[in-house]
Amino acid sequence: MKAERSLEWQRLYRKAITESDPERLPEDIARAEAAVLSRLKHLTQDKEDEAERRAINEALAALRVLKVRHLPGWKSRMWTGQP
Repeated sequence: MKAERSLEWQRLYRKAITESDPERLPEDIARAEAAVLSRLKHLTQDKEDEAERRAINEALAALRVLKVRHLPGWKSRMWTGQP
């Protein structure tokens, strides 16, 4: 089960970062972020999860870059709390 959850966020993350259709990108980013954050909540502080936590942090940073570069207005919504 642990491996399945790990693979799911990774699959959705890869889909988002390789999406070439600008119409699909916002939804792909949102799905990837939700999966990544869900997985992060289930990880322990054990050393065995350290590598995955590091990969998750890198994935979240990359998704933020995608949003800033490809989703107009994302940065301003981030500060105002607008949907």
